[in-house]
Amino acid sequence: MKRVAFAVLTLVAGAVALWAAFYIAGEVRRNRDWPTVPGKILERGVGEPMSGRGRSYLPHVTYAYAVDGKPYVNDQVYLIRRTGGTSDEMQALVDRLPDPVPVHYDPAQPSSSYLLVNSMTTFWILVVFGSLVLVVGVLQLFVVLMTKARTA
Repeated sequence: MKRVAFAVLTLVAGAVALWAAFYIAGEVRRNRDWPTVPGKILERGVGEPMSGRGRSYLPHVTYAYAVDGKPYVNDQVYLIRRTGGTSDEMQALVDRLPDPVPVHYDPAQPSSSYLLVNSMTTFWILVVFGSLVLVVGVLQLFVVLMTKARTA
């Protein structure tokens, strides 16, 4: 029974990874062509750790921009908000941002904005990982069921 549960958990993990990959791809596809306006960087640096261990950090950039004369302030750097890297990578990233910075904004809700489109690398990593984990889960389930069929 434990082997069946482990196989099912493996299948679920693979399915979740694939769902996340296609969610990211869909968000990037839907929002990458938002219009842009120039923005003014107010703060930049390395943000909070992505987890308690402190190995991956979020970029921290606060910027101001205006759409149709109405001012906005936001801090979303990447289209997919929780995207980070090492402290050095994030510092280099925010240091490279030009000022004024192009701000992509949602024409239907201009308070929603971001600076950078996510790389599709994360998508491909999740697709490969999710596919491999799904295959492992199917193989585990197959072995368990075949073993049970032989012993029955």
